Amino acid sequence: LSGGRAAWNVVTSYDAFTGENFRRGGFLPETDRYTRAAEFLGTARQLWGSWAEGDLRADAATGEFATAGAGRFAHRGQHFDISGRFTTPPGPQGHPVIIQSGESDAGREFAASDAEVIFSKHSRIDAARDFYRDVKRRLATYGRRPEDLLILPTANAVVADTDEEAAAYAEEISRELVSPQTAIAHLEAVWGRDLSAYDPDGPLPDIDPEDDAHLLKGHSVFRKGRAETARQWRKLAEERNLSIRELVIEVGGRQTFVGSPRTVADAIDHYVQTEGADGFVLVPHLTPGGLDDFVDRVVPLLQEKGVHRDDYTGSTLRDHLGLADTPRPAGWGGAA
Repeated sequence: LSGGRAAWNVVTSYDAFTGENFRRGGFLPETDRYTRAAEFLGTARQLWGSWAEGDLRADAATGEFATAGAGRFAHRGQHFDISGRFTTPPGPQGHPVIIQSGESDAGREFAASDAEVIFSKHSRIDAARDFYRDVKRRLATYGRRPEDLLILPTANAVVADTDEEAAAYAEEISRELVSPQTAIAHLEAVWGRDLSAYDPDGPLPDIDPEDDAHLLKGHSVFRKGRAETARQWRKLAEERNLSIRELVIEVGGRQTFVGSPRTVADAIDHYVQTEGADGFVLVPHLTPGGLDDFVDRVVPLLQEKGVHRDDYTGSTLRDHLGLADTPRPAGWGGAA
């Protein structure tokens, strides 16, 4: 349907709320989650690879499309026992691009063994480099090359004629994006408590984070190191006399790249050339139109540097990312 531009973001769930809806027995321990995820992904690849070349025809009795022996599979494993016929032919890029975003040691290992793209949260260059080098060094264990896995942090950019104008504009945007309600919700994700009674323009709560990381189901995203995160935030707030809202803007509401077109282009190039990332997933700071200045004013400078393509050399997502196609049946030239 996408012409070979599909990807699959493989995400493991951690809470009983999700587990109760999608698997029997609630949530799994972290190591078991990734064991199950690896088997799930391997089984999916087994299904995708089960298509055999032949003439596609409809069965007169059932109306199902099949070829003689095509699409038959059987899997017996720790988490899945399935068998049958897989009737979907491969698409133009073979398998969808596999994306992962694990931060834990188990998540990084899973990405190194099975993913092709990582959505990284690291926008600070030092932390980004540490993450980049750690994940890349794991690839050799699985017989993979550094270029087989792309690390793409999410990023946004505020562009103006001068660095000073961009900084002022970025400050204005940050305050608009982090509303009082947003600031409290972000704090609740760390504290694991209902903090709606607190003033977003007042000081941080003097209570500690809740030990039960699953108190706010689907919302308490900082499920590890929450006490340490709260300690660091309190320290920053005290040092700079920040309110709840000002703190949330500081730790999560700042734009990644801010400045003139040349400043932003140079910063992006430096980030990639010094092993902070292989590229970026750009998130507009405003919708619509949040990427217009970047496209019109920064991309030409990146092309001038020779670090951004001038044209597309293929039509699939794998082509655009520079990833190798996955195997397809010999002679298959159709599209999904």
